[in-house]
Amino acid sequence: MTNYFWLVWYRSRTTPGPKHWSLFMTYDTDDQAIGTIYQAEGDGWGNGQFTTSIIRGVQLKGPRGAQSYESRLYLGEMHDAFCSMLKEYCDAATELINEHNAERIIGESNCQDWCLVVIKSLEDARCFPAGTHAKACRCPRGG
Repeated sequence: MTNYFWLVWYRSRTTPGPKHWSLFMTYDTDDQAIGTIYQAEGDGWGNGQFTTSIIRGVQLKGPRGAQSYESRLYLGEMHDAFCSMLKEYCDAATELINEHNAERIIGESNCQDWCLVVIKSLEDARCFPAGTHAKACRCPRGG
């Protein structure tokens, strides 16, 4: 089965705070499709460390008329056989971001950097077309 993969960003909670980015996988391209969200979440201690979060059965847009996200960028298709390895890519990105934050300024890298690491890894693995990472880098980051 084919899965459609998106980079999704949400309005920032504070102005001019950063937007929250996540990756969203669906079996359909409809705005109200049900899918799985892959994201980096803070560990709750405020120390710039993250955990990988995978939430299944989420509706991207929400009930008719409700909009839970600001916008999205289509990244490409991924077949079920490769999706089984997606958690490993996400966990590896989480480790890289955590190591970077531990060695430098706490919280210097965030969910946006995490998404870009996952996208670049998937592009390098030829899951996404060349240039996908560059398109993702141009997506809005600030409030």
